[in-house]
Amino acid sequence: MFDNAVARPLDQIIAISRAYQADPREDKVDFGIGVYKDETGLTPIMRAVKAAEQKLIDTQTTKTYVGVGGDQAFVELLAKEVLPDHVYGTDMVGIQSIGGSGAVRVLAELALSLNPGASFWIPDPSWPNHRAIFGAVGARIATYPYPKFTADSGIDAILEALDAASPGDVVVIHGGCHNPTGIDPDLEELAKLAEGVVARGLIPFVDSAYLGFGRGWKEDAERVAVVADKAPEMLLALSCSKNFGIYRERTGAALLVGKGHTNLAAANSNLLALARANYSMPPDHGAAIVRTIFQDPALKADWLAELKEIRETINTARGALALALARAKQDRDWTYIDKGMGMFSLIDVTPEAAAALREEQGVYIIPDGRMNVAGIDITKIDEIAAKLVTAL
Repeated sequence: MFDNAVARPLDQIIAISRAYQADPREDKVDFGIGVYKDETGLTPIMRAVKAAEQKLIDTQTTKTYVGVGGDQAFVELLAKEVLPDHVYGTDMVGIQSIGGSGAVRVLAELALSLNPGASFWIPDPSWPNHRAIFGAVGARIATYPYPKFTADSGIDAILEALDAASPGDVVVIHGGCHNPTGIDPDLEELAKLAEGVVARGLIPFVDSAYLGFGRGWKEDAERVAVVADKAPEMLLALSCSKNFGIYRERTGAALLVGKGHTNLAAANSNLLALARANYSMPPDHGAAIVRTIFQDPALKADWLAELKEIRETINTARGALALALARAKQDRDWTYIDKGMGMFSLIDVTPEAAAALREEQGVYIIPDGRMNVAGIDITKIDEIAAKLVTAL
């Protein structure tokens, strides 16, 4: 059997991370894997997370299974944070998932099982694992155009492309801090997109992995709420990896939103069956951390304060990089980096140029030019910008 195996390439993000770790150069620069890093280059454990973990150590009495649907108190608390009041409750069901990626996977399987002919429309560009996950469940994949090197959200072009979609198709919408461009439509534009998706008989699938990394926790939650407000049915994947800094705990939620839907319970039973067949039951620790923070006003306030610190650090890095690139190469407009949201932005390089940056300059970016700007050393920003522009 094993003789039939053909080696498959590593995911490009994982491959870049491994290559960076193996590079002995002291002046190397990591724009690769999507984690937040502080000014020391470390990904810290948040204060509220440590406090919540200690509280769990002191009070937990068992390590038994949490059930196929996971910690329902966690799911409900998280949903209440992001969904409008008239949608949260009887118009929402969901389960705890294994991170945001796990939520995307089970929701994709559910959508395809309920509508086998559906195509999944993803932005071009998008998070690379979108294509991998939807392809793995056997879905047809189509794309709609998304702006790369401009702050213009391009809603009209997106809706024009979706004219080719068929009723029942699924449209993936980034919930904020678009990966990899960092460019988000404003709330009015997002409402227009949601209305256009619904008018065409399409199902919005919101993947929200960076809540709180854009304009603020409540402000970013409004981006989810505005789509839920417009759509009679919505798939929603939520991740707690970045905003709580609990990456390795793999904590997320997969939600089904259907206003006035009498069949939500049946749909949720299908979601539970898919989860059971995929991984049986989710781990408890990350969800228990988030639940504990949401249930404790003091911990929640401290978490929100630290989340703000992280967001401001990222925004400072974005602005500094845009200015440094403008100094290094004045014939380009770099304002899209400064105006973008979240950890990611793009630089217009070829895969060959990205490889040359790694080999010759020790600058590690994804072959499509995606850069994680969080945690770059601002004291060396002009040096870093000078290296980047050698690839242009």
